[in-house]
Amino acid sequence: MRKSTRAKINIALGQIIYDFHEGFSMKNVSLKIFLIFSLLFSLSIASTVLAQNGDIDLSGGLETNHQNYFYKDPNKAFLQAFFPGILIHGYGHFYADDQLTGDVLLTGEVVSLLSVGCGILIESDTTTFSGGILGNSQNAGTIGTNMIWGGIAAFTLLWVVDMAHAPTAASDYDAEHDLKPIAYMEQNSPVLALACRF
Repeated sequence: MRKSTRAKINIALGQIIYDFHEGFSMKNVSLKIFLIFSLLFSLSIASTVLAQNGDIDLSGGLETNHQNYFYKDPNKAFLQAFFPGILIHGYGHFYADDQLTGDVLLTGEVVSLLSVGCGILIESDTTTFSGGILGNSQNAGTIGTNMIWGGIAAFTLLWVVDMAHAPTAASDYDAEHDLKPIAYMEQNSPVLALACRF
């Protein structure tokens, strides 16, 4: 009787450990996905603030008291769209003070990353996701693959759009506020700076 009780306890403990491990690994994947999206959300909130605080006045410090508009360099807008724009789509547009386009590009990035993540999740276990709208296991695998490649294509296309249009958005901002770059030399200092003329 003791042996059969011990065997039942060992089987029950083995099943509990197996169930915990299966549940834990799924929780681990969910936790990683949650942390990635939390990081992207934090970066998206910080991107507007960081992009706007990069404007420099005549003396080299941040100018906030004397003028409301700063010259937006189209080359800098392109570079901002290139990096960190690859991580935060729309960063070049946030720099150029084009909030609407920046928000659209950032939202598109999040949707494309969700598409890639869902496609990877579907492809990881097609039998679990088969049935219903996805159809059989083979069709679910095809849909997963299409979601991955569609998400990658959208991610890349939105990044290219940000790089291609950010300089134009910066030029439009400068034209709207009649801002022009002026190069000058400070007295007793060989520093070349950038100023704005109104």
